[in-house]
Amino acid sequence: MSVADPTLENREIPAFPPWLDLPPGYIVNDWISWQKGILVAKRLREKPELIAVARQKLESKAGQLSWAQTEWLDLLKTANAEQIAQIMESSDPEGQRLRSSGPFNGKLYVEPAEMEAIRERAYLG
Repeated sequence: MSVADPTLENREIPAFPPWLDLPPGYIVNDWISWQKGILVAKRLREKPELIAVARQKLESKAGQLSWAQTEWLDLLKTANAEQIAQIMESSDPEGQRLRSSGPFNGKLYVEPAEMEAIRERAYLG
């Protein structure tokens, strides 16, 4: 029979490293998506024409869009670059939900090296 170490009893072990600034209710994949969203927001502010690229991509799939893609298409038609950027970098539940189905994929929006750096920070510190 082994004796439990009393110094380890009731010791809380954090689920994530303390430097990983997770908003309430987030998991690591949400954090990664949030960080990507921050980079996308920066690109959209620098090059608002990237919104048209995303809109055209969705419009080319007309009739085959999921409800989430349809929601994004409506947003891309009605919101300006700053409004879309604010959605992409928002840490609230609505931003989190919209980012999960966002149309901003590929090198135009985030370079592979940038995504790798985000993942590395999330998992390695």
